[in-house]
Amino acid sequence: MDFERMILIFVLCLCLTSSYQVDGTQITSKEEELELERQLKLINKPPTKSIQTEFGYIVDCVDINKQLAFDHPLLKDHKIQKRPRLPLRRTKSVGLSQNTLSMIGLLKDDCPLGTVPIRRTTKEDLIAIRSMSNNIYPQSTEHPGVHTAIIQMLDIPGRSYTGVQGNIAVYNPDVKLGESYAEIHVINGAEYNTNAIITGWMVSPTMYMGTSYSYFFAHWTIDGSKSTGCFNLYCPGFVQIDRRVHLGAPISNVSIPYGPHFEIPVSIFKEDDGNWWITYNGINVGYYPANIFNNFTNPQIVGWGGIAVVPDPTTGISPPMGSGVFPDGKYEHSCSIRFVQYKNNSGILDGPYGGSYEKIIDSPGCYSVADPVYRAIQGYNFDFGGPGGKCGN
Repeated sequence: MDFERMILIFVLCLCLTSSYQVDGTQITSKEEELELERQLKLINKPPTKSIQTEFGYIVDCVDINKQLAFDHPLLKDHKIQKRPRLPLRRTKSVGLSQNTLSMIGLLKDDCPLGTVPIRRTTKEDLIAIRSMSNNIYPQSTEHPGVHTAIIQMLDIPGRSYTGVQGNIAVYNPDVKLGESYAEIHVINGAEYNTNAIITGWMVSPTMYMGTSYSYFFAHWTIDGSKSTGCFNLYCPGFVQIDRRVHLGAPISNVSIPYGPHFEIPVSIFKEDDGNWWITYNGINVGYYPANIFNNFTNPQIVGWGGIAVVPDPTTGISPPMGSGVFPDGKYEHSCSIRFVQYKNNSGILDGPYGGSYEKIIDSPGCYSVADPVYRAIQGYNFDFGGPGGKCGN
């Protein structure tokens, strides 16, 4: 049975990262239709309650013990961890006169005790995600169409990381095609041995059917997204814990240049048992169990910043990143990340300073990132972004 489940998971991940099109229109055969139906039955577990959200999608409240994560063969006997024992220290939200918190998840209702909110997947969702790039990690910028403007800690021999966090300003860049991300990440390994987790907000008219909302997301892989891993809960892996905040939720408050500013405080951190938690404003959303990774005991890389993806790098226009303007230190209109911190394997909580980090900017004519600075009420912080355009490869 475990072998059969492994095959199903592999096929699901492979299907979600492959596609074929004619004149830009997704083509599905009768066999593909049947495969999509099978995948939907695998993903959408029977709910005890369903909630129609104000954003138009449905959230199913699923038994916490029967969520998709436990279809993973390596999690067959997994014991759910309801809360982390040693959370990454939460930074006090001081100096928020200009930046207030965005709202994520179920705004008017909670899922009942013993259940967790899972955004219901539709056939259209599965078809849409097949046309997206599943390879969005900064180490993969040699792949055409993936552009980065990030701050990343240097890979220092003997040093590894157990956590990363930051308060990311939320915008709605005008993305026509492709995807735009503002994120934090943890990475280890290279090429086919890349294990990684990334979280933050994204704008994707492809994944979210032309909507212009920014969405809370997470992604994982154990092979550089060649055939494993996925966004949110489209494949087994992430264990949802919170009854309100969930992956794939639209963010209801976004920043306006020279107007109100909103942000999402997010973190990724490792427990002593090896599980990797994702939090929003101190809320433990859920975690990726240690079992599903194969090269993530001592990650060598953490980082923060922006990623932009264009579907066809030979003819396409790369989407805007952040607020759509280049960083200039004017936080009233450029996208910024405040309280930028990491935790290393010695238990030290610190930020990027001096020569401890590198800036990775592959298309300076389209995007950029400023050097981090330290301010008493904002910790280490920097701004990033750009208008996009014809950015080459």
